[in-house]
Amino acid sequence: MNRRDLLLLRTDPDRRVAELSCERLYMQYQFARLTMDCATQPPESEVGEQWDDEPPAVFGERTTQQLFGEVERGLRNADVVRVIKTEWLAVDAFRRDVEELLSVFRGRGGRVEYQPDTRSTATGSGCRAGTVTP
Repeated sequence: MNRRDLLLLRTDPDRRVAELSCERLYMQYQFARLTMDCATQPPESEVGEQWDDEPPAVFGERTTQQLFGEVERGLRNADVVRVIKTEWLAVDAFRRDVEELLSVFRGRGGRVEYQPDTRSTATGSGCRAGTVTP
């Protein structure tokens, strides 16, 4: 065991930790919901409004189920999921989907850790190794 592992109370250096940002996942979740709503409505050209012969917008359609499926596949190689920015779990439907995702992970023998909100010390350093992004 090296000194850094001792100071950080790490006992298993081979542990694979994935970081799941509820903020990022929520943004992807809302985008999937928005694009699916737009896909079910008729395009502007069918409504009769044209914008200088501009074709209607085309969105990459992905359902929320596909989004959570991608995240679940990304977590298959992890031993631990560290859930951050949990304040984004305030929306009931989103929280329910995240909890289902984490229960599937736990069912495979994984461990879930919730990181407390540290807004006062966060610096927004971007993506880190082991971060799961949908």
